[in-house]
Amino acid sequence: MSLCLTPAIERITARVTNRSESLFAADLASHDGKLSEVVRGARVLVAGGAGSIGAATIFELIGREPASITVLDPNENNLAELVRTIRSHRPAYRGQLSVAPLDYGSQLARRRLAMEPPFDLVLAFAALKHVRSERDLVSVLRMLEVNLLGADRFLASLRSYGHGARGVFMVSTDKAAAPVSLMGASKRVMELLLWAHSEANAPASLCDLGVAAPLARTTSARFANVAFSDGSLGWSFLQRLAKEQPLALPGDVRRYLLSPREAGQFCLLAAALGPNASVLVPNLEPAKDAVSFKALAEATLAAHGYEPAYYDSEEEARDAVEADMAHGRYPVLVTTSDTSGEKELEVFVGAGEDAQDCGFTSARAVLRSNVLPSGLPELLHLIDDGCHRGSTIEKAELARAIAALVPEFEHRDTGKSLDDKM
Repeated sequence: MSLCLTPAIERITARVTNRSESLFAADLASHDGKLSEVVRGARVLVAGGAGSIGAATIFELIGREPASITVLDPNENNLAELVRTIRSHRPAYRGQLSVAPLDYGSQLARRRLAMEPPFDLVLAFAALKHVRSERDLVSVLRMLEVNLLGADRFLASLRSYGHGARGVFMVSTDKAAAPVSLMGASKRVMELLLWAHSEANAPASLCDLGVAAPLARTTSARFANVAFSDGSLGWSFLQRLAKEQPLALPGDVRRYLLSPREAGQFCLLAAALGPNASVLVPNLEPAKDAVSFKALAEATLAAHGYEPAYYDSEEEARDAVEADMAHGRYPVLVTTSDTSGEKELEVFVGAGEDAQDCGFTSARAVLRSNVLPSGLPELLHLIDDGCHRGSTIEKAELARAIAALVPEFEHRDTGKSLDDKM
């Protein structure tokens, strides 16, 4: 389980966002009764629950007394730490806890779901979330295999075995709105896939034909960067500090930021109370809420007793570590953002979408379109052919197929990857 779920991380995030209480505190308080009504006594399934956001959401669920929580996650180390943390939680969780090191789209996961009594509430956090997945064709195919093929098989299993009567939630990303990266566009297609599985006449799997009842209630959420979540830039700051390596960040990029706890609360609100067939988005504004990675680095360093020393050369930053640390400073490499799939600031609502009031003060809902685009099965088959059947395929061909489903997708491919930077 991610180390981001600590009081120290919450304090650093609060300092950067200038929020003295959770963005969602008022909505949690005013809807507490309804939240407890949905969760208390429920059998809950969490796919990808050992990651940062999934784990944070689990601890929000625990406080509302579900009868059982089952977690699927292929990361066995994070899974073991999640169990240890839940068993050490105060107050103690009295319900049943079960975990399995399973990929949510695998055949073994389907067998597990076939054996289980129906889960009432299902939340899925499984995804490859890095824009750097555009490094090469194989990485792109693996990302699409997880984010789309795996999602399709997982949703098909839920439908086949009657899971999710109180709701099925799948996490999205702000990069899904007006996407410029294949990762963001894949999550936008994931939203469409989720809506398609709630259609009355949809096949059980859009990739492999079958018959099953549609999902009764589906929701999603697009939200900001989660501070210090696994693999994030903030998380890399902690890793670099531990290894006594320079921090590195883009100086021309800002992001909306949620604390890990806020991320869990937001997902709980969306999963339990979000309008059917909607994507919940937070009420955050560029002028007031967007923060720079410089600010995050400065707050992180201050928490560790350092002041930043800024450099624009990788070599100078590497060579300065020992001397800077001896004088209470820490080297920070500042670069410009010139890699594929990056924007100066993400948005939550794309062109042609309308975010509507849904009874929350901290969030709005983007309702699904009444007309879903055709071509989802063809895209899934194309990905499946590229992943498993040795078909010759190019990244540009995948981008075109996705753009046919997501017309606002404007792929920003500079030919440079984050893997080329410190």
